[in-house]
Amino acid sequence: MIIDKINEIKDTLQSLEIGNMGLHYLVDLGKESQQKYPEEDRVEENFIHGCTSYAWIKQINKDPIEINTVSDSVIVSGILYLLEKVFNGEPKSSIEDLTGQDIIDGFGLEGTISSQRLRGFAEAVKMMKQ
Repeated sequence: MIIDKINEIKDTLQSLEIGNMGLHYLVDLGKESQQKYPEEDRVEENFIHGCTSYAWIKQINKDPIEINTVSDSVIVSGILYLLEKVFNGEPKSSIEDLTGQDIIDGFGLEGTISSQRLRGFAEAVKMMKQ
């Protein structure tokens, strides 16, 4: 269930104390994301507008959801990768009632993500809903 996956990520980040080890965790996820995202998928169709970093989300399948994400920023890549961890394999209906802010808050990252990055994250969620 989606809420269980979101809570699991929140618990992981809280156990790592987001101010220190949690950031390293996001960086590690971001590096993993950057290594596996194909260069040929970094196209306008997949570009996430509104983020300060260059970021992409490739919808491989709409229902069930299967996405691949990346950014030129490892932290942003890590945050976007959390979307993959939560939603890949889930029905499209699982995201319909959620906003980017809901998900960020669920991860326990409220107040730690800049408004520009949050706009980009919210845009990625919006793109998943299309």
